[in-house]
Amino acid sequence: ISVAGMLLCAILSDTLNLQGPTTTEWDKLMVAVLSEIAEVDDIEALAAAQFKAKSRELAGLSANGLVNGDQKSFSFSTDSFAGDVGFGVVETTDDAVIIDRLDELLPEIVAVKMEKGLSALFLAVVNIV
Repeated sequence: ISVAGMLLCAILSDTLNLQGPTTTEWDKLMVAVLSEIAEVDDIEALAAAQFKAKSRELAGLSANGLVNGDQKSFSFSTDSFAGDVGFGVVETTDDAVIIDRLDELLPEIVAVKMEKGLSALFLAVVNIV
């Protein structure tokens, strides 16, 4: 795999195949340039293959891995609330595989919330198809 191909895959992943809300014109330009350099003819097929591979990998992760995998914490201080809030995201092409593990995920969310001393912890399961 060439450096151009790796960069192309990184942009496609980060921008959800240029469909995500954070996608910029620069991302679109770079995808066009990098796909030429890497000789990728079908960007849609490449992105679909990436997302499918990521979803397969996620299905094998532990509940702790899913809850902590893509999680960020934010500190808030207002007149009515002060504390730290965690927000995790699982992006997949097969949300049922993750949702079917709720009995395992919910106790893990509570455990991680306590472990990190968070006021709240949210986990979003996002179907990226």
